[in-house]
Amino acid sequence: MKIATLSLDFQGRTVECKFKGELQLHLLRTVMKKLVLGLGLIALAFCLGCGDNGNNNGGGPVPIGNFSNASLNGQFAYQLVGVDTVDNFREAGVLVADGSGNITSGVDDFSQGSSVFSDQSSGSYSISNDGTGTATLNFSGGGFITFALTLVSSSKFYMIVTSASNVQSSTVASGAGVGEKQDTSVFSAPPNGTFVFRQHTISSAQGASSNVGVFTSGGGILTGSEDLNHGGSFSTLTLTGLLNSPDGFGRASGTMTDSNNVTSTFVYYIVNANNIRFFSTDAGSPGLGRAEMQTAAVYSNTSLNGNYVFGGNGDTLANFGSSRAVGAFTADGAGTLSAGAYDAVVDGTTSTNIAFSGSYSMASDGRAVLNTTPVAGATTQVFWMVSPSRAFYLLDDPNRIEDGTVDLQTTSSFSNGTMNGQFGLVMHGYVLGADTFDRVGTLQWDGNGTLTLNEAINLSGTVSSSGFITGTYSVGSNGRATGSISGLSNNLVFYLISGTDGYVLQNDTSTEIDGIMSKQQ
Repeated sequence: MKIATLSLDFQGRTVECKFKGELQLHLLRTVMKKLVLGLGLIALAFCLGCGDNGNNNGGGPVPIGNFSNASLNGQFAYQLVGVDTVDNFREAGVLVADGSGNITSGVDDFSQGSSVFSDQSSGSYSISNDGTGTATLNFSGGGFITFALTLVSSSKFYMIVTSASNVQSSTVASGAGVGEKQDTSVFSAPPNGTFVFRQHTISSAQGASSNVGVFTSGGGILTGSEDLNHGGSFSTLTLTGLLNSPDGFGRASGTMTDSNNVTSTFVYYIVNANNIRFFSTDAGSPGLGRAEMQTAAVYSNTSLNGNYVFGGNGDTLANFGSSRAVGAFTADGAGTLSAGAYDAVVDGTTSTNIAFSGSYSMASDGRAVLNTTPVAGATTQVFWMVSPSRAFYLLDDPNRIEDGTVDLQTTSSFSNGTMNGQFGLVMHGYVLGADTFDRVGTLQWDGNGTLTLNEAINLSGTVSSSGFITGTYSVGSNGRATGSISGLSNNLVFYLISGTDGYVLQNDTSTEIDGIMSKQQ
């Protein structure tokens, strides 16, 4: 049978899809000529068909892995950050997959502008051997949403929105997120223990907010404290609140009231006894958050000791303003920071491998204040320690409302050989200050300096698939790696936690895109 080729120009590069026969080629040409936002999944489905399918007719790299529909089996909580034709939105929920391609039940929460909705869901999914695939949620109130997926393991997947039509929203332009398998055995009561949390909300009327802090929950009653950057104004507050009892989806409502007498409402989802995810139900303030069990009762400067990497993002006061940062530093356990390096894109302006040093002071509850020179994102950063190997942070900055995560590196020295295998990858952001951009897929590292990317892309609602595109990488001993993929970017930056996990930034001018990656298991 004749092999036909269609070349598509996307983001300044040519993407080729190969087809067995002119009929598929003709159909895809027709779809691409008439492509509208709601037809993104059709284009994606055709381009995903350009993959190996067991024959590798196009030559080159082959999808690897032992995934199948059976790999997605159980109950998963998910969170999504996105933008549609109306405004920013936040979405979260739970889906139940049967291991055979069916989503048997679920619940979906959606917030945009002043509207907050909840709906029941069911649907279907399909997973290829390399962990990539698609999923569709059909809502009981009408409409649907579709995703491109990449499984990291049977317990976690990355996702981007490819199309939607539902009662919650106008047609979705784009969105990206993560799904995590739930431990349903802990749904009998609200979480108990001390948790460190971070949350980011957006509001066109009130501006963006980053919250990072700690709370203790017992019998559904919580008390705690937080640091808040609200539209560039910084404050430290105490908290009281309530966690109601979860249902069969591990989902329940809750409230928090701060010492300024501001009450926030939310839905929370239990992932397991140590992990909670949050969805803001405050009208006009879409937001997502997470909380993780704090592992130590008492902290000091010695609790921050070793080589750490971080990744964070947020908003600025500029129109369409965005801030994305990744970096590394060494803490000596005695209040001194050294060997710092960071990369960032703020309102489209890049900073590349900027060195910094500084100092820190940690309180017994795990709250640390860091001061850096020159500025590493902001003059002052506040850390809340989840454990000596992990923290959540925010910036005390009048112009950047940014928060993120810090992880202790578990590899002492890195090289090209550290990175070997196939990784799941998800990234979200903006190009040219306005157009939204999402990617999900696999990234192969060969241990010798060659990268191979296989991605699904959503550029402001236009969905496509790259097929395999190759490039190069170089890993520094501190875990800062750089990558170049022809036609995509010469400025990919990775800060590695280990040989299996890392933070990612596309450090291009006017391109504000960041994400995470994990080695598939």
